[in-house]
Amino acid sequence: MSKKYDVVIVGAGLSGLATAGYLAKAGKSVKIVEKLPVIGGSTVPNKIMDCTVSMIYPITAKHSYGNANGWAKVAQDFGADVRMMNSGAPRVFLKGGEEGRNDFKIPQCLSPEGAAKWMKDLLQAAKPELVTETTQEELVPIMREIYETPLEKMTIDWGEMSIKDWIEPRTEDEGIRYVFNVMMTASIFTGDYDYTYNYGSVGKGLVLLRMWLGGDGLMSVPYPNPQEGIAIPIAEAVQNMGVEIELGVDVKQVLIEDGKVTGLQVARGEQEEVLTADDYVIATRWGAWPALFNPMPDFMAKIVGEIMKPEHMIGSAFKTYFLDDKIPLDGAFFMEFDNKGDGSHVLGGTAQSTEQPWNAAEGKQFIWAYRIMTAEKYNQLGQEEIEKQMHEDMDRMFPGFSEHLIFETPFGGRLAPSHYFYNCQPKLRHHYDAVGNLYFAGDCTAPMYSMLTDGAASTGEITADMILNK
Repeated sequence: MSKKYDVVIVGAGLSGLATAGYLAKAGKSVKIVEKLPVIGGSTVPNKIMDCTVSMIYPITAKHSYGNANGWAKVAQDFGADVRMMNSGAPRVFLKGGEEGRNDFKIPQCLSPEGAAKWMKDLLQAAKPELVTETTQEELVPIMREIYETPLEKMTIDWGEMSIKDWIEPRTEDEGIRYVFNVMMTASIFTGDYDYTYNYGSVGKGLVLLRMWLGGDGLMSVPYPNPQEGIAIPIAEAVQNMGVEIELGVDVKQVLIEDGKVTGLQVARGEQEEVLTADDYVIATRWGAWPALFNPMPDFMAKIVGEIMKPEHMIGSAFKTYFLDDKIPLDGAFFMEFDNKGDGSHVLGGTAQSTEQPWNAAEGKQFIWAYRIMTAEKYNQLGQEEIEKQMHEDMDRMFPGFSEHLIFETPFGGRLAPSHYFYNCQPKLRHHYDAVGNLYFAGDCTAPMYSMLTDGAASTGEITADMILNK
C-alpha cells in the first residue's frame, strides 16, 4: 500500500509548487504529481531551430523585498535562487496611424496626471475626432483610482467585473471609454475590442496597466527562461523543505464518495495505483481539471457550462518567426490595434531574443507572435488569410522583416474558450463544502492576486492557508 500524505497536489506548475511550499513550511507531508516529465507547467519552453522559445512573459504586480506578490513572494518566502532582469518598455502600434505616429512605447508615469496625459496622447493619435477639451481632465481621477486602489480590491472586487460595467459609471466620454478599452484589450489579451468591453476582467487588466504605466510591479526577463529561472529554483526550494515531486504521473480520476475525495487514480505507464491523502489540491491549468472528474461535481459542472457558452469561444493563432541577426528587434512585449477599423487587437507577442540572447542560436533572432479574435472572425478568415495578415503586420511593425526571415513555425490555431481566465466569468473558488477535502489552485481559481504567472502562484498561498486553517 502506498504512503498516505497529509496533502497530494496535482500539478508542478507555479501554483502547485507554491501550495506545496507553504504547506511544507507548516509541517505538512506533501506530494506533488505531475503529468509532464519536467517541472514548470506552462513555463516550460520549446526548443525550435536551436533556440529556446518561451511563450510566457513573467509578471508580478509587486516584487520588492517585503512587498512582493505571487511567484516573487514565493521565491522570497522559500529562499529560492530566482534572479530577474527588467524588461524593456512594452509598445503599442496603431495599424491605421499616421506616419511617425504609429509606435508608442508605454512609459512609467510617476503621477496619475502624467498617465492621463499619455492616454490622451494615444487617443489623439488613434481617434483624434474623439478628443475633447475635457478628455485629459476627466482621465485624471480615473487614473488616480487605478494608481491608488489596493491590489486585493482590484483583483478580488473587480476580478469578475467587465470593462463596460467598470468604466461606464465613471465617464460618459466616448473617447475615454475607447482608449481605456484599447489598453484593456492589450492588458487582457482578449483580442477583440467589443468582446473585451463586454466580457474582459477589468481587475486583471488594471493590474497590468498599473504595472506598465505606474511602474507598480515587474514585467521581467528571467535567466535563462521562466522554467529554469523561476519554476525550477522554487521547486528545488520546496524539495529542500521535504516536498516529494514525482514526474510522469498521469492522474486518471479524482475518486469521490459521499462528499469526500477517497484517492487519486494514477498511472505510471501501464501500472496504476490509488494515491491517498487527507486533503487534495488540483493545481492544473483550467483546461485540464474537468477531465479529472467523472462525473463532475455540480459546482464544477455549472462553471464549465458558463465557460463553454458560444459567445466565449475565441480563435487563437500562434507563430514563431526566426530571423537572422542583421536587423534590430525591440525585445519588449508588443501589440498592434486596428484603430481605423473595428478597434480590434490585431497582433501581439515579443521579440524575446533581443533581451534574452542566450535563448537564441548564434546568428538568429526570433519573435513569437499571436493573434486572437472572435470565433466568427477566425472562421471567416481561415488559416491562410490569418497567416498572410500576421506576416503583413510583422512587416509593418518590424521593417525588413520579410528580407531577414529564415524560418517560421507551422500555423498553430484553435477554437476554444481559451481566455476564460482573462474574462469576467465566475471562476472556481478554492474550496466547496460539497467535497470537503478537495481544493483548487491556479489560473482557474478565484480569488487571485494579479494576472497569470504571479496570480497563479498567489493562489497557492491562499489555498495552503485554507487547508491549514480549516
